Amino acid sequence: MADATKSEWTAGHPVDGIASLKIADEIARLKRGPQWAAGDRAAESLAKNSELSVTLLVLKPGAALKEHRARGTVALTVVTGAIRLNGATLNAGMVAV
Repeated sequence: MADATKSEWTAGHPVDGIASLKIADEIARLKRGPQWAAGDRAAESLAKNSELSVTLLVLKPGAALKEHRARGTVALTVVTGAIRLNGATLNAGMVAV
């Protein structure tokens, strides 16, 4: 990407710098794809720029992710189901819900 402050959107259509999408539609689309058919998860980057990356990750029941490191702040939203999160290194500002 030529401009590090400009976002690349792979879902939704930005209008005046704001993109909107329906998460349920994006989840359904991922579940129709080859990643979901072949494995226990499907993921897609919805938007990213130099400061933020928004990734949609859909997991089948019982799926586990191996240790993962991310640069910068991480925000996690669980839409349906439940997760168990083990954090080896927690920042002082992290809030568990």
